[in-house]
Amino acid sequence: MKVAVIGATGAVGREMTRILEERGFPLDAFVPLASARSAGRTVPFAGREVEVRELTVEAAAGVDVAFVSAGASTSRAFLPEIVEAHGTVCIDNSSAFRMDPGCPLVVADVNPEALEGWPKPGIIAVPNCTTITTVLPVGPLHRAAAVRSLVLSSYQAVSGAGQRGTRELAEQIEKLGGQVEALAHPDRDALPTGDVFSRPIAFNVVAQIGDFEADGFTGEEIKMMAEPKKILSAPDIDVLATSVRVPVVTGHAVSILATFARPIDVAEARSVLASAPGVTLMDDPDAGVFPTPLDAAGRDDAYVGRIRGVPGRDDALALFSCADNLRIGAALDAVMIAERLFSSR
Repeated sequence: MKVAVIGATGAVGREMTRILEERGFPLDAFVPLASARSAGRTVPFAGREVEVRELTVEAAAGVDVAFVSAGASTSRAFLPEIVEAHGTVCIDNSSAFRMDPGCPLVVADVNPEALEGWPKPGIIAVPNCTTITTVLPVGPLHRAAAVRSLVLSSYQAVSGAGQRGTRELAEQIEKLGGQVEALAHPDRDALPTGDVFSRPIAFNVVAQIGDFEADGFTGEEIKMMAEPKKILSAPDIDVLATSVRVPVVTGHAVSILATFARPIDVAEARSVLASAPGVTLMDDPDAGVFPTPLDAAGRDDAYVGRIRGVPGRDDALALFSCADNLRIGAALDAVMIAERLFSSR
């Protein structure tokens, strides 16, 4: 197969390329594509440096499957034409087509049935990284006891805003590192500002990811509230989300309050999650075992723990999920989707 990575020089694109090589994805030709300003650079693949070409419809000629992480506007501008011109399967990490009724929204370990009838020319959407962190544990619990509502609070790493987000955190930590005690009574006018986050991110948390909409929710929160319903084929689930950026480099975390159609206790939830694909259970509170973003960084599962019952209710659980936002939250899910589609080749 001829495989392209669109957005090959970005954080997720680079991770996609590494994962394709790590997992030995069956390909005969590798085509890295990016914007005009990145054309001519090289990316490492299979022991050699491969030159990046400018993304055009023509540059994708002959491509069987394209892994895409170049932003929603780029996906809207190019992917329909690439599909039409070349019959390509485009697995898109952007938000452009996630809620399109004709486009599957897939977490490979949660709803592979959405891929029935594929491969065929078209676009398959990878969900938001925080949605993936949520549905990896919620999906198996939903199959067991039918989720009725979700209240989600996310704690999202700066790498979710790309390389610029990670650099902004590092620069602000360096500027403030010698002033830690002064931050108890900060000179707010002297705090460092950046281009990525609306408030200082070092030694702080920022309760804004995406633009604020008319209803007060941010763009990220709207995604978190809509996407689980489509993935779980459960449009009647009530979902409420608050998304927060935290000074963590890699690894998103989500606090989940779920209610169910029937009683479910902690022991059953642990049993369900212990055998769930894509989930590693870290839930031994007596031994101090619970997940953190650093536990999940560089790993392929969602790490899940802090499973608790809700006082006064037998149909609700609270839990905490952490996952690497660049790997399983984006790049790995895209590759796993392609593996399901093309594993027989």
